[in-house]
Amino acid sequence: MLGESVGFLLPVTAFALADAAGLAGWPAWLLLVAVGAGEGALLGAGQSLALRGSAAAVPIGRWIAVTAAAASGAWAIGMLPSTLADAGTTVDWGAPATWVIAGIAGLVLLASIPLAQWPVLAGAGVPRAWRWVPIGMVAWLAGLPFTFAPSPMVGLSTPAPVVFALFAASGLCMAVVMALVTGIGLRRMLRERTTT
Repeated sequence: MLGESVGFLLPVTAFALADAAGLAGWPAWLLLVAVGAGEGALLGAGQSLALRGSAAAVPIGRWIAVTAAAASGAWAIGMLPSTLADAGTTVDWGAPATWVIAGIAGLVLLASIPLAQWPVLAGAGVPRAWRWVPIGMVAWLAGLPFTFAPSPMVGLSTPAPVVFALFAASGLCMAVVMALVTGIGLRRMLRERTTT
């Protein structure tokens, strides 16, 4: 929870810096993709340290690396719609193909981090480690909506410290939900390991 809470402050800060510098489109996309790796690294560090001494202890460096890379990829996907809009590309949301592509991209985004972590967890000896993928997807699906919650409450006249505080609080809520879902899921996985 702590790793993701602190990690989420990196993209929140990057959004503020991009706005202050007038960055939009692909330069802003590049910034967020890079900063997303930092968020992933902090999430991975928090998770791997929490797993230390457990039956699911993972190699810390490898876990952090795959989580950072996957988080960067997730940000690349997640930032595409707004980046394309900034670039003047119109998306036909009435076309079925658009919804199919958006649905696939959404599933890839949700699966990116747990899918990257799965082989590391399997290498740590967790049986049927593939179950980490749906657990992680559910966790992200439950947590990510919190990050959008402040958007209707902020506008151009909202003071920057207020915007930062709102998004930091939303990141904390996301992190709590993520930690609960993944923690409960992993505990069940490990409990089944001891009973089989």
